[in-house]
Amino acid sequence: MNKFFVENDCIDDEEIEGIKDLEVLEVDDVTFKVLSAYKKNYARQKAELRQLREYKQRELSAFAIGDAVSDGICIVDNKGIVTAINKGYTEITGIKEKEVIGENIQLLLDKGYFNNAVSLLVIEQKKKITMLSTINNNKKKVLITGNPFFNDKGEVTHVLTVMRDLTELLKLRDKLESVEKKSEKYLHELNYYRNKKGKHVNIIGESTKMMELKEIVSYVAKTAATILITGETGCGKEVVSKEIHDRSNRKNEPYIKVNCAAIPDSLIESELFGYEKGAFTGAQNKEKLGMFELANGGTILLDEIGEMPLSLQSKLLRVLQEKELMRVGGVKSIKLDVRVIASTNQILSELIKQGKFREDLFYRLNVVPIRIPPLRERKADISIFANEFLEKFNLKYSKEKSFGDMAISAFEQYDWPGNVRELQNVIERLLVVDDEKYITYTHIINIIGNNKPEIHFTDHALTLREAVDALEKEMIELALKNYGSTYKAAKVLGVTQPTVFRKAKALGVRLNNA
Repeated sequence: MNKFFVENDCIDDEEIEGIKDLEVLEVDDVTFKVLSAYKKNYARQKAELRQLREYKQRELSAFAIGDAVSDGICIVDNKGIVTAINKGYTEITGIKEKEVIGENIQLLLDKGYFNNAVSLLVIEQKKKITMLSTINNNKKKVLITGNPFFNDKGEVTHVLTVMRDLTELLKLRDKLESVEKKSEKYLHELNYYRNKKGKHVNIIGESTKMMELKEIVSYVAKTAATILITGETGCGKEVVSKEIHDRSNRKNEPYIKVNCAAIPDSLIESELFGYEKGAFTGAQNKEKLGMFELANGGTILLDEIGEMPLSLQSKLLRVLQEKELMRVGGVKSIKLDVRVIASTNQILSELIKQGKFREDLFYRLNVVPIRIPPLRERKADISIFANEFLEKFNLKYSKEKSFGDMAISAFEQYDWPGNVRELQNVIERLLVVDDEKYITYTHIINIIGNNKPEIHFTDHALTLREAVDALEKEMIELALKNYGSTYKAAKVLGVTQPTVFRKAKALGVRLNNA
């Protein structure tokens, strides 16, 4: 008899029922050999079962992770049979799990689910392959990567494919390309206007007075002299000031504009010269730079200088003379290098007589006086301004309007009390009030009115024939003046050139070889 020791952890209750509590068995040789073999086999099976459970747990964990990602995951064996997919795969392809599990990839390809099969190529070529594909049923663009797994003999056992949906990325790329194209277009436009600005002056006008003004600007811009610009409201004082700065050696330094009429008297000193922290009630608990300090190294425009309070003019005079300032509440002087340009629509000599402006400040500002003539004194420039504004507002409002015959004549008959600014506003209104292609004489007169004196009928009034002749004479003279030849005048008047020539001679209009 042999003794067989029974270990409880090697005994399965269902297999050897009734011997669970036995620790030692006395058996014959045959039984001993059988039980020993069973014990070894059971121990081996138990170890394999434990390993299988571990693999199963790993598989469950892997697919739990796979379902959590948005990419599609598919596993096929070496025959091309689909063994597993994750949720992302069904969401991207729109193919249900029961439609694909157990099916051969080639069959799915034949059914038209895809336009190519990466898995089959991986099995064939035994290497990692990545390619773009299209899901036929929803037209999604996907990037598929197939990864082979090998056994000890170097044979492919499985292929793991990862599918990434590129549809949104491609849409985003298209949007990005569209934005880049628009940015490139805007950059070209910006460079165009920069080049245009670099090549052409901002001061518009070809009349004699404007050519003289441009010549003065070209000279004084190169100096650091203080300039006083005078002219009516809306005639372009700020434009001339900016042109002087842009043509100077300070063009890359600050250009600061201060409207002296727009700042309350109680704040203008602190705005111009700054203040130290806690300098007065309401001041911030930190120092503040004034406009002069901000403009240091560059140019400052003191617009509407005639509105500056008399009490502040003495401090401004010191800044101009000493080239330094002291902040409100400050105790030390700050050195400045600022070019000062002042402008006004008032007559400063009259303000001096009224005691509203310091005479010594006037002479300090009036080193180089520049007067901008009103628009009524340079009517030859009206057509240039009108066409410039027309181009500007056509672009702004996406229109393609143009001036009709005699339209410019309507502008030239008006005195423009608001000067260039008024002309700009009128043209902008003419562009937005309707969608007609041409801006006519009548359109303009309806807005600005007829600036001609009224005809008063008396006992000695003109006859109808005389009135018609007078009107024809005036229109022919105006057309010849504006367009220079009988041919061009005839075109705008809507008649033939011989007609203009004949009527001009009959009415006493001087042709001057026109």
